[in-house]
Amino acid sequence: MNRMKWAYMLLVALLLTGCGTLMQPYQMDGKMKDIELGMTKKKVISVLGKDFESAGARMTPEGAIESISYKTASMMEDTEGYYILSFKDGRLVEWFKEKYPARNYNHSH
Repeated sequence: MNRMKWAYMLLVALLLTGCGTLMQPYQMDGKMKDIELGMTKKKVISVLGKDFESAGARMTPEGAIESISYKTASMMEDTEGYYILSFKDGRLVEWFKEKYPARNYNHSH
């Protein structure tokens, strides 16, 4: 009986962990409300999480610009996309959202 209880608890923990990962893109819009220009990259990552991708880097006359992206999705609008955040000297100088219609994998032919 005790072994069954532990197996059940492990299954619930795995399911909850998986759901949290799947929900991350849907929670991004709410998290972006806490982002402000001038924030350090470290602070932005502490708010948005470590699940970002490098989106590019370039040199400008004012210095190096680094961009990172976070995946986002909206069930209400049936869209998905990315928030692109750009940092100069480690500080947020620009961000924008790219979105496009969600891919529908459940269509029939």
